[in-house]
Amino acid sequence: MKPLQKSVLFKLTLAVLIVCLCLSGALALASGEKGLRLGVSWGPDSNPPDPAKGWDGWYCNEIGMTETLLVLDFDQKLVPKLAESFRNLTPTTWEIKLRNGVKFHDGLPLNAKAVKFSFARILDEKSPVFNERLRNLLGLKSISVKDDYTVRFETKKPVASFAYKLADPGLGILSPKSGPKGIYGTGPFKFSLMIPDEKVVVERFDGYWGKKAGLPSVSFVINKDPQAKMLAFEAGDLDVLGQFPEMDVQRVKGDKRFQIHNRETNRVCYFITRLQKGPLANPDIRLALNYAVDRREVVDVVLSGVGGVVGASVFPKVLPWSNSKLKPYPYDPAKAKELLAKAGAVDSDKNGVLEYKGAPLSLKIWTYEGRPSLRPTVELVQAQLKRVGIDSQIRVVKSTSTCEEAIRKDEADLVLYMANSAPQGDPDYFVTTWLGPESSLNYNRYQNKELGGLLKKGRISFDPAERKKIYDRIQEIIYRESPVIVMFHTAKVAASWSHVKNYRIHPAEIYVITPEIKIED
Repeated sequence: MKPLQKSVLFKLTLAVLIVCLCLSGALALASGEKGLRLGVSWGPDSNPPDPAKGWDGWYCNEIGMTETLLVLDFDQKLVPKLAESFRNLTPTTWEIKLRNGVKFHDGLPLNAKAVKFSFARILDEKSPVFNERLRNLLGLKSISVKDDYTVRFETKKPVASFAYKLADPGLGILSPKSGPKGIYGTGPFKFSLMIPDEKVVVERFDGYWGKKAGLPSVSFVINKDPQAKMLAFEAGDLDVLGQFPEMDVQRVKGDKRFQIHNRETNRVCYFITRLQKGPLANPDIRLALNYAVDRREVVDVVLSGVGGVVGASVFPKVLPWSNSKLKPYPYDPAKAKELLAKAGAVDSDKNGVLEYKGAPLSLKIWTYEGRPSLRPTVELVQAQLKRVGIDSQIRVVKSTSTCEEAIRKDEADLVLYMANSAPQGDPDYFVTTWLGPESSLNYNRYQNKELGGLLKKGRISFDPAERKKIYDRIQEIIYRESPVIVMFHTAKVAASWSHVKNYRIHPAEIYVITPEIKIED
């Protein structure tokens, strides 16, 4: 085909898509229903969005397109979704009974073979959508079909948290007809249109097995510019702004046209500490930092008092696994100075900077771009450390990998990081991934014999009460030894116009659009 012919064909195709979209909108208006316009900062990498590719599973789940066998509800309890029930038969065998009467967006029924297909396309190394992260997450030996509505999973070794792993959004169940030309999930909305870096549109799926969606369609308008999104929202061009600037909350809080939504999430902001060399190899100096840092000031100044919650444990209070006995370290400069003196730090020349082992007590603090709150947080912490005699230098780099290498190579004393502490709702992920003695992501090479033993025990303890005790103790060890220093747990802030009803923030950031959301005049 000649270039000119390709260009004409592309324009005709785009015109047809736009006409179809307009007709869809016209039908919705004729029936008295209005679609929702939601402002977001990014879109999926694949077109159509495929849960198997990269992290697009989160996007597919958020927009109501795909569903998993099990899911975290809004209280972060693990419950069946496409599964009717689940049970652990042996330390390595799990059985899933599927919900009957579920249909995919292409009309095919959900059954055990479709579930096996969905997993096979992700786990088979020869598959074009093979996902190594998900393969490693599951650790499966085999998947077998017992009958039309029963699937059995066999893991390579005992994993008490396996059921939680099935809630990973990347494991959205798809119709066997799904492929590059179409992705067919079971959610309340089906894929309609995607214009890369501009918008994604989904439409109500009338054959949905659960509650009928209250919206005829949802347009996810992509714009990375916070100011542009804010202007569009206040002008009425967006019904919901999914990431509302914390600094603007007080300005619009009294405006009856808007609703502010605010909820703590599983995302934790913390310092990774350099343990092998330098001042922070001394546990008294690490403990002193906990008292020298004013977390409340950070939350109030950087996050305007609404974008975060002062943290103690690596797990937030909204997560059932959080150790509620742990309290945030209080801001106590006098206590910090006392601990620094105990460690042998003195200001012999009275210049305001302590000396430790014959050199100025100075820390290299690194962080990365991409999360707006990180830079101002390290700048404020720098000022707070100065109050107790600790000097510091800040470096902000482009990528997390550069920071990770800096801590691994002992080039940084502190790296401010942000991560989801429980993306599947289970406590094992964070502590094993970042602090496990055998993990490649244990960048500061933290070793604690008791913690290592508890991690092994926690992974094979199938009694929830026993696991809670194990992970409570793990949190106590981390709190005491400070291989990581928790600053705050992020609280997501969103805003909607008052005509939007039943919009909710999920603490694990799994859902955005649910069937309950609707628009009222």
